[in-house]
Amino acid sequence: MEDTADLDLHPPRKMTPDPLRSSTGLSSPVAAALAYSGWWITGGIFWWLERHDRYVRFHAAQAVIALGAIALVIALCAAFAVLSLSFMPSMFAIFVSVAALMWLAGVVLSAVSMWKAASGDGWRIPVAADWADRLSRSTASAAASP
Repeated sequence: MEDTADLDLHPPRKMTPDPLRSSTGLSSPVAAALAYSGWWITGGIFWWLERHDRYVRFHAAQAVIALGAIALVIALCAAFAVLSLSFMPSMFAIFVSVAALMWLAGVVLSAVSMWKAASGDGWRIPVAADWADRLSRSTASAAASP
């Protein structure tokens, strides 16, 4: 005769979601750090995908705002560098240098932001954090309402 104590005849219990998990399936600190990994692009992706976790949404919005602004400055410097070749060739090196310095600043800001978000610190980039607060609150409340 078989030992019925070894057989589990009850259906499996429904697993409750981990409170540290975002709706992306990743833990909140990992998802927040990954929002900074590809500058404003991954920030936008995580901001769009995440519907419940305000920590992830805040960091995703902050990445879009801060790193998007840096990317915009880099693009403008590059455009002015190209235009300067026709009108003021001596300005070309200045625009390229400013674009390179902004890129370096963006890489450093992205790395520090990833590290702070992954460690769970309340990292707030001075101007971008206020806008990110408004963006993450307004869209999270709109997504939560039916």
